[in-house]
Amino acid sequence: MLFLPVRVLAGLLALSLAVFPVLDADADELILKDGSRLLGTVISKEDASLKFSTTFAGEITVSWDQVVELRSEEPMKLMLDDDSIFQAKTIRNSDDAIVVEDAIVEQDTPVPPPRTLAQEELPLINPEAWRLGEGYKLTGHINFALSKERGNTDKDEIDMDGDLLWRRRDDRFTMFGEWERDRNDNKKSKDKWNLDNAYNYFLTEQWFTGAYLGFKHDQFANLDLESKIGPLVGYQWFESTKINLSTQAGPIFVDKKWDNGNAREQYVAAGWMINADYYVIDDFMQFYHRQNGLWSLKETDNYTWNTWTGLRFPLILGLVASTEMKTEYDSGAVGDTDELDTTYSLKLGYAW
Repeated sequence: MLFLPVRVLAGLLALSLAVFPVLDADADELILKDGSRLLGTVISKEDASLKFSTTFAGEITVSWDQVVELRSEEPMKLMLDDDSIFQAKTIRNSDDAIVVEDAIVEQDTPVPPPRTLAQEELPLINPEAWRLGEGYKLTGHINFALSKERGNTDKDEIDMDGDLLWRRRDDRFTMFGEWERDRNDNKKSKDKWNLDNAYNYFLTEQWFTGAYLGFKHDQFANLDLESKIGPLVGYQWFESTKINLSTQAGPIFVDKKWDNGNAREQYVAAGWMINADYYVIDDFMQFYHRQNGLWSLKETDNYTWNTWTGLRFPLILGLVASTEMKTEYDSGAVGDTDELDTTYSLKLGYAW
């Protein structure tokens, strides 16, 4: 009675033992300093972090200094610090150097000896396509902050902002805009918007030049339209998924139209922009800071600057929650208007 089930069970066990080695043979292998051996798929290396996909834990991030050896069934693309591309199937890592083996060569060509690299020579493994000059990267955020108050005072507030980054290997375009509209007792009390655009062309991996174009409107400050345009020179200090930091500056021509165009002011200013973001806790929390400013070369005691500083918390399906402090400073504020204006907000948005 038990003979047939035992034979079936033995057959299934034999089949399992035959199949699993085949599955393992097709997997990439990651060996860590503590002796751990993980099987899965090499995703990418960016600076000091390696992304590796496993069947039991999904995509994980490993500190590169904990990696001893990396073996891949498919050739890995290695982008060196001089932007050259090198292919390999085996990488051995130590504190002092990286040894690359099994370089992919043309058919019937002898495999070259292992190649030794300094740690700083290998910033990227399997880089994104745009870094190779293939296509582009498009990222951005759009955020909303709404409030409605009813009682002794009827007050409605609508705030919206967004940013866009279009990146290719040699150039990029960035855009940032925001719009605010408030109503008190069914009467409009705030209506303002601004839009900043910049184009950058990279002369080297970090130095770039380009141009800036910006617009601003503030109905209750009697500012009909402020137009800003000028060349820029900048430096990209860091650029990766984990951390980004760029600074740029240049002469900006400013044209302000007041009171529906009845008054006008024009001058040249020294302008600057700072953009930074950093993932503080892996993919859970991101710090960001944006700043731009203008210092009039016509009236040197007249300068303005704005900052946006906050924390983003990625949720699910691209949704992002954030908390932000915005400061606006204008040394030329007139009358009873404060020179410094600070706004705190909670936002819900979408990232792509």
